[in-house]
Amino acid sequence: MKFIQKIILTLVFLSTLFAGTDGTIRGKISDISGMGLPGANIYLPEVGLGAAADLEGNYIILNIPVGTYDVVVQMVGYQKQTMKNVRILMDQTVWLNFKLPVESIEGEEVEVVGERPMVEKGTTSKKVTVSKEAIQSLPIRDLSELYTLQSGVVKVESRTKGVPDHEERGLEEIHVRGGRSGEVSYMMDGMYLRNPIFGGIGSGTRLNLFAVKEFDWQPGGFNAEYGDAQSAVSNWHTNSGGKQMEYHMRYETSLVGALINDLAGNTEPNQNYDELRGYDDYNFGVGGPIPFIPKLSFWVSGQYTNEANYSVFEFDDKAYLGLDKDSNLDTLALNMNNLVNPWDDVTGFRGFGYEKTWDIFGKLTYKYSNKLRFHMGYWQVSNQRMSFNPRYLYWDDGRNELFRDTYRYNFEINQSLSSRTFYSVRASRFIQDQFQGVRWRDNDEDGFPNWFEWRHPAGYKQISDPDNPNVIPYSVGEDGDTIRYTMVDERSGWHYGATPGLWNWETAEDFTDVNGNGVFDVGIDEFDKSRHDVNGNGLWDGPELTEELQHRDGDYWLAPEMYESYEDYYDYDHVDLQYQNVPGFGFMRRYTGAPDDPYYFAPSLEEEWYWREFRAFGGHDNFFAESHAVTDEIRLDLTSQISNNWKLRTGFDYKYHQLNFYEVKYPWLGQAATIQTFSEYWQDTGPDGLLPIDEDYEGPDTGEGNGRWDQGEEFQDANKNGSWDDFREPEEFSAYVQNTYEVPWMVINYGLRVDMVNYNTQIWADTLGEYSAGRPWFFADLNDNGLWDNGEEASDQAGLAHQKVILKDSDWFYKVSPRLGISHVITDKAMFTFNYGLYYQTPVYQNIYLNTNRMEDPEELFEESDGQLGNGTMNAEKTQEYSAGFNIQVSQSWAFGLLLWVKDMDQWSRFSSERSGVYTYKVMNNGDYGSAKGIDFTLEQRGKRFHSTLQYTLSMAKGNSEYAWESISGVYVDAPSQEFLMGYDRTHDLTFALYTTLPFKINAGLTAFYQSGYPYTPWIFAGRDPKVDGSNPNSKRAPAYKNANLSFSKYISIANQRIALGFNVYNLLDIRNPYDVYPLTGKPDDPGEYFTKNVGLPGEEHTLSSAYYDTPWRYSSPREMNFFIRVDFN
Repeated sequence: MKFIQKIILTLVFLSTLFAGTDGTIRGKISDISGMGLPGANIYLPEVGLGAAADLEGNYIILNIPVGTYDVVVQMVGYQKQTMKNVRILMDQTVWLNFKLPVESIEGEEVEVVGERPMVEKGTTSKKVTVSKEAIQSLPIRDLSELYTLQSGVVKVESRTKGVPDHEERGLEEIHVRGGRSGEVSYMMDGMYLRNPIFGGIGSGTRLNLFAVKEFDWQPGGFNAEYGDAQSAVSNWHTNSGGKQMEYHMRYETSLVGALINDLAGNTEPNQNYDELRGYDDYNFGVGGPIPFIPKLSFWVSGQYTNEANYSVFEFDDKAYLGLDKDSNLDTLALNMNNLVNPWDDVTGFRGFGYEKTWDIFGKLTYKYSNKLRFHMGYWQVSNQRMSFNPRYLYWDDGRNELFRDTYRYNFEINQSLSSRTFYSVRASRFIQDQFQGVRWRDNDEDGFPNWFEWRHPAGYKQISDPDNPNVIPYSVGEDGDTIRYTMVDERSGWHYGATPGLWNWETAEDFTDVNGNGVFDVGIDEFDKSRHDVNGNGLWDGPELTEELQHRDGDYWLAPEMYESYEDYYDYDHVDLQYQNVPGFGFMRRYTGAPDDPYYFAPSLEEEWYWREFRAFGGHDNFFAESHAVTDEIRLDLTSQISNNWKLRTGFDYKYHQLNFYEVKYPWLGQAATIQTFSEYWQDTGPDGLLPIDEDYEGPDTGEGNGRWDQGEEFQDANKNGSWDDFREPEEFSAYVQNTYEVPWMVINYGLRVDMVNYNTQIWADTLGEYSAGRPWFFADLNDNGLWDNGEEASDQAGLAHQKVILKDSDWFYKVSPRLGISHVITDKAMFTFNYGLYYQTPVYQNIYLNTNRMEDPEELFEESDGQLGNGTMNAEKTQEYSAGFNIQVSQSWAFGLLLWVKDMDQWSRFSSERSGVYTYKVMNNGDYGSAKGIDFTLEQRGKRFHSTLQYTLSMAKGNSEYAWESISGVYVDAPSQEFLMGYDRTHDLTFALYTTLPFKINAGLTAFYQSGYPYTPWIFAGRDPKVDGSNPNSKRAPAYKNANLSFSKYISIANQRIALGFNVYNLLDIRNPYDVYPLTGKPDDPGEYFTKNVGLPGEEHTLSSAYYDTPWRYSSPREMNFFIRVDFN
């Protein structure tokens, strides 16, 4: 197995990268006079680690797992001291100095509560650590909200400024310090979590709250041991079972909020926001020693979250009231005055979509000795959602649904070779599956699914009727009298009564279709055994089931060949299609203009005017997609304290990916659809390898045209492994050396890192053997050996005899990045820090492999791939950052930090225009760039009952493009592009978090946010009509974002159990923040009179109803109230 071979090879080198999850304690043990006490013992009882002081009383303890511990110091004849609750942070040194008085009473012991220093001496850059106590005290629903608690972090939720299709794919768009989305390295216990196909994380990587012991966040300035990131590094440190059994349970629900709304008089569903949300969240965690197996402990925790509606919006009070039923109420006049369609019949709150997520985390820890421990872990996540899309405002049966499933297995060995040297070996397999599709539905249960009845009409009508079992697809013969029922769909091969799937009719035996319905009917159709019984079994053999449809969540899911366009079912068009199949109606509903005619929303008899708002009532959504990403990773890290002042950490990292990706956008377009796939290209000829154009072709064989690779079919072996694969196999390798020089008044971190990648694919090359990723070179393969030989003609223009293209295997590309960090003590309570780093990140593999499976036939690629092509020569994207600042403690409980930073970013991914012969197309390369600068201010307060942190970032982010695919629709200009303010720039970003204990032992937590609005490009008038102000991109700002969340809880103790009742209020002040604004007015609810004048009764000047600009999805959610109960046992 390829992966196992690579593990063995890597282990021979005896090192791979391990991102640190350990800390260090060091200091001096002396007597009251300050004289060192050689031989004094210091140890941490919980983990069994310790050291003895040297001749000068100095000590150092390495390889301490992140967490909170008691530290014990003792020496014969001196007082024993225990410092409790000492917190060990990732990659940091805690300095603890002890002065031991002479023991006056035998066995005398003193306990001191340890306090984490307000100013960390060993920190050379900004770093935020959030403990599990804070995580569980603050009003957050899941761990992803920890990112937005940090200033300088921008989460884009706009529908007009975000990366297209991110929400559809379940991805979050997170920007840090002016970088693009996806520039964060996400880790769990120091191991890789990023999605290699799309980048970043999302709904499929939710970790439950009880699984986390600590969260680390470092926005820039990270050491050489951290790679594959340009903007930030985050790390979830997970819980382990301890020496005592413990369990935790927590349930949070919106039901109490719904009850409060109900008591306030909001009794109807469209009045009760919390009832519509239908939020329920269950958490549990249990861990401790495993009975009868000494030294082995476990931890298991999980979370299940259900949201009955993914989004809930509040609409205006204009609704269709139906036909006149009361002589005292002129319903028609009200409907016409409200300018509403009949399907716009609900006011107030409405819910859309749904989301369900569950995850389970487990860990086994075996502590063989104080110097050797083992960990095994398992994590699984399942996420299912249907998000909101305004196209499906009134109907969503054709809406896409998303499934994301994650599986992670990991193993770790940690061993101390001596008191000054240890290593860690880790291996993991990280699997991420994703599926986007539309359910197979048969509304009228007549055996003909909806898609079939939309595609195949009933007689002279445009469609059949998926809601009426008495109407099924048929055609009328040329004589105008003969009816032939439609039983077969030619595109998918599916036929009535068959297993839902794709069927290949090419290999079905011929028969005489007497009744013309396309399927063989025993007793009706004729089968000539002498002529058509190919296999001689005396029976008619039908089509081959080439692929059964996926079955999940109780339903089958459509294949791309079954999708129908929603554009045929927009607005009133769907009413026309329905009326075609109403018995007794031979005409469409039209508005007569009579005073009592209720069909004012229908086209008039004279003109085809009606409201055109692009709301769908049939057809299917844009996407069919599925992906399977497997990342195997192995790491080993060696750390050694070379001297009292010098610590060395070195290691290597190897990742092997197996990536399968298939996506079809606008599937109903058939071959004209936008298709992306990582599978190797093949000729779907069947095993005989012959096409109808070949001389020896006698007829279709089994497998021909079945849409899957069969043995014997020719294929492009892009990864050179001799077999056809539906995946790509990129490899990544990195190595680093990190030095830490540490004395009481200064810490210097300096290191060097190399990152390498091999995409394991083929790339176009020229006649000199150099890569030519943007332009193919052709040669006349006269001897048909697949190689360009001397004497064979070559050209960059197509049209040669026996033409083939020159290809070259990809090679390893590498980048070297230096890192330097300095922390200098000015006083005991003030420090200066400086940091410089060069950071590289491999592009997402979607941009590398896009349509590269067809490189052997460039002309076919250009004609059928929508003119978009990946690039196997892509370099890593680069960020260069400088930062300098001060950290100052102004009192025992107050400290602040001030940090200035500057970033220069280039080699960002983008599309560039290329040309080959008559073809113009776009190729992904490294061409975009940007810059950012800012000031971070942090104010922290720590007290016995009150903890608070205020973070503020003043920044500016510029670039020439906001995301890689933004350039796909741009017009090529042969001139340097200019930097402008990015849509994710936020001048001011302030976050505040506190948790405290109030009277009567009530715990409270608060989070508050303020962010400048997003920049947008205004529209200006040019004559009568407005246009985009292209000369001033992103020169206006939307209104600022403001929010506050509050949490209360009260614990009561019963025996060894603590039970808490609590209340979380999200969006405490009920502020509806605008996510999107109209570029003409800068307002979220007013596009401007130029556009609103189109609202009115249908006519030449009025093409919109009043509902068109009723767009509450342009705002953030209303206030949410959740009740929770929690049980803890220790």
